[in-house]
Amino acid sequence: MATPKSGSSLGMEENLKKAVTEMLVLTLLSREDMHAPQITQALEKESGGALSIVFPYSVLYRLISNGYIIEGYKKPAPDGRRRQYYQITPEGRTYQAQLEELYRRFSGGVVLLLDKKEGTP
Repeated sequence: MATPKSGSSLGMEENLKKAVTEMLVLTLLSREDMHAPQITQALEKESGGALSIVFPYSVLYRLISNGYIIEGYKKPAPDGRRRQYYQITPEGRTYQAQLEELYRRFSGGVVLLLDKKEGTP
């Protein structure tokens, strides 16, 4: 599938998802250790279906390489496969808090601008 143009609503949606994915994965992992399919399911469920990650490993590997999460323990799944659980590090908790603060400030400003009626100060 071709990458959507940045001048399209689909392109904007993809760019927004990429921008917040690390924060959301870290938020989920700050609640509990999870394996990759569990992360994708929780993200979709807790966002009401608005967000999904098709291939979470690129995000996970990026977070690992930056020291924000680690590959923790492995546990057997009901189907017998062993699941790799990911754990957030102290540095990851700090980074997640920074991202969340930045996101809330930024998105709050966007809402203020969008909600402002023409002609109001």
